Amino acid sequence: MGAVLGTIAIVISLTALWFAVEVLRRVDARGDGLVRPHLRSLKVRLSETNHRIRDLEVRLAQVENRLTATRLESRAARDLAEETRAIRHGLRRSRGAINRTQAYHA
Repeated sequence: MGAVLGTIAIVISLTALWFAVEVLRRVDARGDGLVRPHLRSLKVRLSETNHRIRDLEVRLAQVENRLTATRLESRAARDLAEETRAIRHGLRRSRGAINRTQAYHA
């Protein structure tokens, strides 16, 4: 009697397992149908975001190049201003020396 009850219990448990697997499969299939349109829109948004990020990276590189060029131009302008000041100072000294020489010879 115990063997018969054990066999019936195993058959019932396997049948319950089969029903559970079938229910899970149907829920999973229905869930995929509900989720896929949302995933499609998310994939589109993700690709748009990646495209925008690539564009921003390119623009950032351009800005960095412009900033570097501006810094170099700023340094060159500063150096040029210093050289101009030195030249003007030298011209003033030369003019002063010429004026003194002319004053002594007059």
